[in-house]
Amino acid sequence: MKGFKDGLLEERAYALTVNGRSIATVTMQTGMEKEFAYGYLLSEGIVQPSEIESVMVDGTDIGVLTRDTAKVLLPKKTVISGCGGTASYLDPKQLPVLETTIEPPEVSIVFDSETVRLGGFSAAVISSDTQVTADDIGQTAAIDKAFGKAVLAGIDLSSSALALSGKVTADMVRKALYAGVSVIFAKHPATTLAKETAEKTHLKILKL
Repeated sequence: MKGFKDGLLEERAYALTVNGRSIATVTMQTGMEKEFAYGYLLSEGIVQPSEIESVMVDGTDIGVLTRDTAKVLLPKKTVISGCGGTASYLDPKQLPVLETTIEPPEVSIVFDSETVRLGGFSAAVISSDTQVTADDIGQTAAIDKAFGKAVLAGIDLSSSALALSGKVTADMVRKALYAGVSVIFAKHPATTLAKETAEKTHLKILKL
């Protein structure tokens, strides 16, 4: 099974570059590296899917080439860390505020993957007639893979909901906002900061 080795979840450190420039190093379960690239760049507000020319995966190197290689690409700095990493906070003023939201769809999700069974995390993107899922040992990596898989399947994320097998954190709300998702379902309660951020940006967090 992809993502497993000798009965263990296979975790690696991946280096993501865009037009040869280092963007991030992320540890995640192997598999769906292309989907991760699409989802991560979208949910971090760096590159829109329509701007991507190609994605190449060579071992743990994920290289993205955009259509406009001269464009300066920078992540949106919504999380600011203090000196030495001793303080950090989320700045809601720098986050997108949803202008339109969808009516929460009827959902029936069963997180029964091998990753979840062995203590991993799972994410699902739902639209009116299509559902795609992605698993990973890291919560945000699972979300990025699900977003990327949805984008490559032609699903409109602005008319979709995100379902999670765990709890919702402020970072997940931030990623959903940049992806254009206005509804998050979760099996467990959200954090206080996630709830506050969602309320300020018009995103709904609902019990799954």
